[in-house]
Amino acid sequence: MSNAALFTLLQISDSIFPIGSYTQSNGLETYVQKNIVKDSASAKKYLYNMLCYNIKYGDGLGMKLAYEAALGKDIEYLQRIDNILHTSKGAKEIREGSLKLCLRFLKLINKFDEKEAVLKYSELIKNGKCYGVYSIAFGIFAAESNISLDMALSAYIYNQCSSIINNCAKLIPIGQMDGQSILFNMQSTMEEVKKDIIGLSEEELGRCCPAFEIRAMQHEELYSRLYMS
Repeated sequence: MSNAALFTLLQISDSIFPIGSYTQSNGLETYVQKNIVKDSASAKKYLYNMLCYNIKYGDGLGMKLAYEAALGKDIEYLQRIDNILHTSKGAKEIREGSLKLCLRFLKLINKFDEKEAVLKYSELIKNGKCYGVYSIAFGIFAAESNISLDMALSAYIYNQCSSIINNCAKLIPIGQMDGQSILFNMQSTMEEVKKDIIGLSEEELGRCCPAFEIRAMQHEELYSRLYMS
């Protein structure tokens, strides 16, 4: 992978990349208000379960399949993956949040360089043939930017884990040192999940995680909220 591709990957997966991901907790806020996630130990358990049972079979796998579709210039398959992944997100807030991140991401990267599959995906969303899913947009752009699948998945997974820990630091709260320790100790799990995703197929996409879905739905009815999802 070239230095240019590496720098591009670092930029799009940076927490300061302005797509609004900091506004989403994806149901974590419900777990905290219900006193289920309440300290460093429970935050680590939450992150582990999100990584192994939600991200792996959801957006992580969706990113990988979108990457492969973009490489093969298979727009029909890309549309299929978008539809499956969108409809597998049971909570309305999660679907809407993913769309907002997707649209902001597409708007930004189209200012960098116009890429065929990225432009086509934007067109499909505009025409109502695709819903718009952030992880899919990320995968398409990574493929067309000559970023390796291994590195793209590593960056995407780390970005998701880092966002969760940042949310834990704000909501529980936990200390920044504790949060960084959890991230560091989760490295082997991130690597295992990445390897698992590479070996998964479309049939595994959207496997149900009912507890996460329920907490995300309950978020809409919380008495007070800091996050949009």
